[in-house]
Amino acid sequence: MNFRTIFKLYLLFFFVACFEKKSKTEYSQPSTKAILQKDNRKSEKYPAQYELQDSVELTHIKNTFYRNEFGFLYEKTIAQREFKGVLKDAEYFNGIISQEVDPNSFQQIEDSWFAKDHKNVYYSRPTSGGRQITKIENADVNTFKILDGNYRYAVDKSHFFYETEKIKDFIPLKTEQIKDGEGKVIELKMKNKKVNLEP
Repeated sequence: MNFRTIFKLYLLFFFVACFEKKSKTEYSQPSTKAILQKDNRKSEKYPAQYELQDSVELTHIKNTFYRNEFGFLYEKTIAQREFKGVLKDAEYFNGIISQEVDPNSFQQIEDSWFAKDHKNVYYSRPTSGGRQITKIENADVNTFKILDGNYRYAVDKSHFFYETEKIKDFIPLKTEQIKDGEGKVIELKMKNKKVNLEP
């Protein structure tokens, strides 16, 4: 082996060693710290809830809707909480709701657990932890309506819905809605298929 070949091998080993050291020091540890810092910042900006006494940190938008300083949406709601062994209703600000809600146009649909704003339809139901507002994907705002007598069933131009889920294989224009003596829709029927609606 001549001197030139030995020198080239030495340089190659030197660069590989430097690169490995740089990888370990610059890329491994700081990336974990950066992720943790980002997560902490996120939880500070978007806490899941605020207590009633923290309302000074929120700006009232309309009706029961509020935003914090970072623009995250909350709804003032009531949840059951335990006080000295007894369950009582307590007001608080809930951030576990669809962030797509437009507070200015949000409204309940008839006497049901559905709601809408100018762009989306939502399933808005009471729970022990406060009202839950979930966006219904691909529901048509303009044609969405409640099935007669049902607060958990609805229809738009393309689909039937049970709460947030589509009822598959039933086309609204081709489906017969069977009603009971009081006018409540109790069954959907299309050709040889039918589905009984839960009370």
